[in-house]
Amino acid sequence: MEIKWSVVCAGALACCSLAWGAQRGNAVTDAPGEATKLTAAAKKMPDHPLAPPEYRRPEGYVPHPYEKTLQQLRDAHSDSMMTKAHEAYAHVEKVIADGKWKDTPAGIDAHTCPEWFQDAKFGIFIDWGLWSLASWTPKRAKGAMYPDWYEFRMYSDFDAQSPFWGYRSYHIKNWGADFQRDDFIPLFQAKRFNPEALVGTFKDAGAKYVVPFCKHHGGFCLWDSSYTFRDSVDRGPHRDLMGEAVRACRKDGLKFGFYFSLAEWEYPIIGKDGQLENYSWNKALPYSPDMEYKASGKVAVKDFVKDYLVPQATEFIDKYSPDILWYDGEWSDAAKNLGGYTISAYFYNVNDGKKEVAVNDRYGNGEPAEIAGKFKQRSRQWLRTVRGDFFTDEFGDTTECIDPAKAHPWEACRGISQSFGNNWQDNASNVVTAHEFICIFADIVARGGNLLLIVNLDGQGGLPEIEKRRLLDIGGWLKKYGEAIYSTRALAPFATKDVSYTCGKDGRFGYAIIKNLAKEVTVDIAPAEGSDITHLATGEKLPWKYADATKKSAVVSLGALAEGGMPVALKIVRSSLPR
Repeated sequence: MEIKWSVVCAGALACCSLAWGAQRGNAVTDAPGEATKLTAAAKKMPDHPLAPPEYRRPEGYVPHPYEKTLQQLRDAHSDSMMTKAHEAYAHVEKVIADGKWKDTPAGIDAHTCPEWFQDAKFGIFIDWGLWSLASWTPKRAKGAMYPDWYEFRMYSDFDAQSPFWGYRSYHIKNWGADFQRDDFIPLFQAKRFNPEALVGTFKDAGAKYVVPFCKHHGGFCLWDSSYTFRDSVDRGPHRDLMGEAVRACRKDGLKFGFYFSLAEWEYPIIGKDGQLENYSWNKALPYSPDMEYKASGKVAVKDFVKDYLVPQATEFIDKYSPDILWYDGEWSDAAKNLGGYTISAYFYNVNDGKKEVAVNDRYGNGEPAEIAGKFKQRSRQWLRTVRGDFFTDEFGDTTECIDPAKAHPWEACRGISQSFGNNWQDNASNVVTAHEFICIFADIVARGGNLLLIVNLDGQGGLPEIEKRRLLDIGGWLKKYGEAIYSTRALAPFATKDVSYTCGKDGRFGYAIIKNLAKEVTVDIAPAEGSDITHLATGEKLPWKYADATKKSAVVSLGALAEGGMPVALKIVRSSLPR
């Protein structure tokens, strides 16, 4: 059964042309980029390209439905799974009751971000899943693109003014009208997924932590979850992909983050009358036959949060001991309804006295008093930049609320290209250069943030060569100038057009990352009289003089350094930097 969706504008663009919109129909959700409208309605269906063979339906591939219907799974497994879930949830409640950290707003606010996270500065966000087999979304001139929503959008042509106009026609051309969402699962074989090699590349790039997409909004888990048959051990590659990734990270000394969507596009629940319903994006809707090929392998429960979400997440915590919880998919419901507070409090308590851990700010929508006056440029309800060990920014969507002077830890997630998820159309024209990347990275760190860089694996888990090259470019620069990045703190004036500033935690040294090279550059953190300004990579002392009588700025002669193509970092000895 084909479902048609309509698009409703729900927000304004800001900061890199990223917007969040709303889809309405049989499913209820907010999805990235959907508020954007084309300047004029299209006159005809787009002439979509034929994808390369790897990114279209394999010749002769005949899809088959999952071996059990949702009703059969319910009859065979729901009671036993809910019994197990009730025991797990009771254990979670006891841990919280006996522990220091409570699952309340005040309890979550009492936890602070660990120093290691603030020192790390650079993490890798692995965007990989079923959508990577298609690896496509319509091109945009600027702003973020979301191929990782392909599974959801493949059923609609949207409307002629939407940036997704003709989505369904692309799918039919490249995969066929009979090819459903869950027909991707047997093709997802992870043949090129080599976590040890990947983590080795990330380490060479200078990253300190890795956050893979463990469960995106479709609910396909990349680990061995006992709360679903929709995972990579029971289906697809029959591998515990995240178990392998955790071991690789531990071996190379990188921290590991658990990316986990708090909502799913569809989930079967048992209604009050005992019949199956669809818990779509935290809204109860009638069961529809299309759930059989959009939510196959999911076991129906009565309470999505208590019988499934919390037990599934806390089982992962117990089994793999992540260092970070990275929530997503939270924007359609109040935080109190989503289970994140309970998962976080459990996470804090089981690690208390053992290791320091961190959780992001994507808990859901806040109460009016919590968000009053917070979002002035755009109307928001969410708790991003309100509650969390670290705040998150996605291509500029919370820029108005990030104040480097207030020094709350935060993290920007953005890609090497425009794409969240692999996009076979990406090429050098929309992939940032090494110079551009270093400038972006330096500005984020100068404002007190970390960078969580999106790396898009292809459908079988391989790292595209253009992304690998860029990662190694970054690593080469960090080997020379990492002292100006790692374990630093924000320093006013933070970032200007030409220079980004940081300082060491002890306040003895300031760093000026020169983005636009010239024979002479002015830096706005001058050294004490008689002190030095040196080229960080070599230790070479550079000639300098005060810019004026205030002695607050200095003019530095870069000499031959000005001939290089990449930004350079200067080390400035100061006796008066803030501590």
